[in-house]
Amino acid sequence: MRRKRKGMGQNLRKGLALLCLGGMLLAFTGCRNQEKERQELRLQGITQLEAGDYEGAVSSFEEALMKTSNGLVGEFELDILKYRAEAEYGAGDYEAAAYTYEILLQADGEDTEYRTRACLLSAMAGQADKAKELYKKMYELQPDSPDTARALLLLGQLLTEQDRFGEAMELYEQAVNGGIKNGEIYNRMGLCQLEAGDYDKALEYLKQGIQTGDAQAMESLLRNQAAVYEKKLDFAGALSVLEQYAAAYGATPEIQKEIDFLKTR
Repeated sequence: MRRKRKGMGQNLRKGLALLCLGGMLLAFTGCRNQEKERQELRLQGITQLEAGDYEGAVSSFEEALMKTSNGLVGEFELDILKYRAEAEYGAGDYEAAAYTYEILLQADGEDTEYRTRACLLSAMAGQADKAKELYKKMYELQPDSPDTARALLLLGQLLTEQDRFGEAMELYEQAVNGGIKNGEIYNRMGLCQLEAGDYDKALEYLKQGIQTGDAQAMESLLRNQAAVYEKKLDFAGALSVLEQYAAAYGATPEIQKEIDFLKTR
């Protein structure tokens, strides 16, 4: 009887060992299959992205992320999130793309590129408060960066469109007082004051913008300066500026018509 019990025990242990081994093999096979599915979905999403099927790409990348078993964000997940953000942007879902870049910002460290994109996309999505929060951090870290100036211009435009002139002016003034000599920022400051009805202040900022010598902003600065002079009913001042504009950039039919009109005033 003792031998029989011993043989039964050995058989039981062997059976349990085989069962455990089988479970491990099934788990390994399952993980391997899951990894294969994730990679296939990734490649499918990339193909859709390159073909312009942005919504399809987003779905594929989402499904690939769902295949993550441990819930952690690793290299694979970071890679998928970057592709997903690109697809969301292509689909015109700026709010979703901004959110994805915020996830990347949290998961992949303090990357200025993620913050810049999240800020710009938040502004494009009309989320002024979110964009403003991200911009403030950008300005704190890189006040003189071209990306920071770019984000300021987009955010300032959004704030102006939402009739939040004071907030826009506060950010613009912070930038120029901090040493940013950007003609377009002065141009936007002038437009803010023009919208607010303070024509003298608008002219002051536009003139400061012209003094920066910023060639990219000069054309817009001159046209807006002429517009402010007209608002002030200073037709001679408007004519002088438009003639200067025409000499530098040529007279379009619209500009020539305005010059001819001002000559009669």
